[in-house]
Amino acid sequence: MRHLTRGGRRRARALGVAAAVLGALLLPSPAAVPTGTVAKSGGGEAFTIVVLPDTQGYTVSDELAQSMETQTQWIVDSRERLDTAFVLQVGDLVESWPNENQWERASRAMSTLDDAGVPNSVLPGNHDLDVTTGESRTYDSHFPPTRYADASWNSPTASYGGYLGQDQFGPDGIDRKNKDSYSLLTVGDTKLLLLSLEYETPAYAIDWAERVIAAHPDRAVILALHGLITTGGVRSTDTERTDVTPTTEVDLWKDFISENCSIAMVVNGHWAHGDDGEARRSDLNDCGEPVPQILSNYQGRANGGDGWLRYYTFHPAVGSVDAFTYSPTLERYETDDSSRFRMPVDLSPSHDDVLLRGGSTWRVWNAKGDWPTGWTARGFDDADWAQGDAPLGWGTGVETPVDLGPPPENRARAMLFRQTVEVDDADALSAVTVSTRADDGVAVWVNGALIGTSHLNDKKPTSETFADVGRSTDTATDEPVTFTVPPGLLRDGENVVAASAHVNYFGTASSTFDLVMTGTREGSGSD
Repeated sequence: MRHLTRGGRRRARALGVAAAVLGALLLPSPAAVPTGTVAKSGGGEAFTIVVLPDTQGYTVSDELAQSMETQTQWIVDSRERLDTAFVLQVGDLVESWPNENQWERASRAMSTLDDAGVPNSVLPGNHDLDVTTGESRTYDSHFPPTRYADASWNSPTASYGGYLGQDQFGPDGIDRKNKDSYSLLTVGDTKLLLLSLEYETPAYAIDWAERVIAAHPDRAVILALHGLITTGGVRSTDTERTDVTPTTEVDLWKDFISENCSIAMVVNGHWAHGDDGEARRSDLNDCGEPVPQILSNYQGRANGGDGWLRYYTFHPAVGSVDAFTYSPTLERYETDDSSRFRMPVDLSPSHDDVLLRGGSTWRVWNAKGDWPTGWTARGFDDADWAQGDAPLGWGTGVETPVDLGPPPENRARAMLFRQTVEVDDADALSAVTVSTRADDGVAVWVNGALIGTSHLNDKKPTSETFADVGRSTDTATDEPVTFTVPPGLLRDGENVVAASAHVNYFGTASSTFDLVMTGTREGSGSD
């Protein structure tokens, strides 16, 4: 099931440089944001969401549990200063799920939030349930749905939405109590769905999550998981649950997160290696929008984690989030690039049709010399071209490697890509755009007509054209280039999208390509 693209930023990009300049004027640089203070962004309400990482190291003893209690008390005390709207706990509340004492310590610390009326949620990690049965009577008894449904913080702007097992959006087929849940949060004009899913999310939880997202088309989603990216910033294929067919982190991204374009950001814990428990990455979803995925987990540090936590201050007006890492126990911030950073994040939903999803299979031509005649047009025979799933190229984040080296001088200046798109009732489509992830430069054609170029030395690119700048894969992902498809260019039936991805110099460390086409269909909108 494929859902709605967050089109707010895509439309802003269509305004070109003016939108970028406006964003720069409204949002101060990271260094200019006083640590621990919300920077109010012009034209929108900034707010904070706190992520409480794995607390298992604290709940093993009464002494160490004081750090978790200090964390939750600090969240309460700083709530007004930070405009804290919600707290997401990302699993492994305890070290050993059968241990009643550990659950009592975790529950007592989280009660500090409940008593102060701070909206919050939890989810089970691998230490919170039996990985051979999937059950946890202790989790269920200390963090049942009633704890959240009856919480004092429920209000018109923040509320517990429900859980897998109440047949809210059709038959669930299983009752997982509060192991999979969602909440609704509204801050000014920003509407969010906060979705928490159990460890190694089984198919039944993914099916339920699909229905929850579909029932809230007017809300962007922040997804909380126990595990998604590791300390190396990659997604794992390892699993340990045996009660179900577990979903690997790789498959969770490919088959759920990337296909649900309402998901604006993902946070997780679980992974840690000694003191190292931070990582982040951003990948384009099927709608061509970057989705930040962020790990924070400090359980490998001294004293169960020394009280370190992560909070995110969102600036909806300019589409970004500032991340801060703070220890109420040590009373200090961590300010290296892994701990204090800014990422683009768009919290505005829209109602666009995905005509060509990211990660699609493309025909590829990669050779030196003149380009094949007519390769951008309909009717061109590309049967002898290679093919592969995007992102294609070489370097970071590539799904299908495409290269001609070594040595670098063997490379062509550009790779060529072709894709066929079937369109029904083209006249009912408007605001059709093509968003590309390409480093370094790119040109795009639709049905043989050049609709745009970016970062190229020539406005009419050829096989001799270099890119005019070196763009990293991260930059290309975070800053997709968007072109508008002129009205009337698409036709009913088969259409051809073609693109050339150009390098800045032969020895460049990466050259990657992906592309998404979306449009607004007459009559679409929120339910």
